Amino acid sequence: MTERTFVSQSAGPVVLGLGLPMGSVTVQVLDSITTARVELRTADPSGPAADAVSRARSSQDGQAFAVEVPEIPGNVITQSFRGNRVTQSMHTVYGSVTGITIVNGRIINGGSADTMTTVSPIEARVILPLGSSLAVVSQSADTVVHGELDRMEFRSVSGGMRADGVRSLTASTTSGDIITGRVADRITARSVSGSLAVNIYSGCAAELDTTSGNVSVRATSAAYGAVHANSVSGDVNISAGNHLRVSARSVSGRVCTR
Repeated sequence: MTERTFVSQSAGPVVLGLGLPMGSVTVQVLDSITTARVELRTADPSGPAADAVSRARSSQDGQAFAVEVPEIPGNVITQSFRGNRVTQSMHTVYGSVTGITIVNGRIINGGSADTMTTVSPIEARVILPLGSSLAVVSQSADTVVHGELDRMEFRSVSGGMRADGVRSLTASTTSGDIITGRVADRITARSVSGSLAVNIYSGCAAELDTTSGNVSVRATSAAYGAVHANSVSGDVNISAGNHLRVSARSVSGRVCTR
């Protein structure tokens, strides 16, 4: 296993920027702690993923705290073990992989056998003081947030995100879901093949667009302003939004506003 830990140089809420090419991000927002902390780890003791963790860097300017893990070069397959299940996924594949054979996570023949590498995912475990904000930029890292953030920005190619609550959220992904428990101010969320959902919405502006996923927003009486929700082939459901300016559309899915 390879591990690195980065600790904020200042106490109190921070604006954390985290760059992680692939793996997972787990965030806890706690009012019982005063210093932000980022722990990076991979099960690999050596190899490309271990090198990426070792070469990770941090910087800080006031309350702005940044941690960046470099890209893993070449063709990469991520392999993770959970109980008796082995999960493999490809990242940044260049060239043809037709006809490859994988045995116990190792490529033994095929056109790209000499360039493709199997690595363990990189896990980022983040602890933030209450009142902090977060920006995550990734290629394929899923992000889960436990607790309430002030502002959050999420950008990924194939990763998804789930957050208990945010005041303001800007999120975009190609093939992941964007799910939030609570939004208190604004949300702008876009996905190509993922679903978008806000379980408790009390904000003033919402824009949610997806191509093949569903869109769901449940408003409260405190919400005001406009809600724009669009899908091409998914269902759109806006509930308790009769007091809002609602624009809801779907080409081939169902639309329900009530």
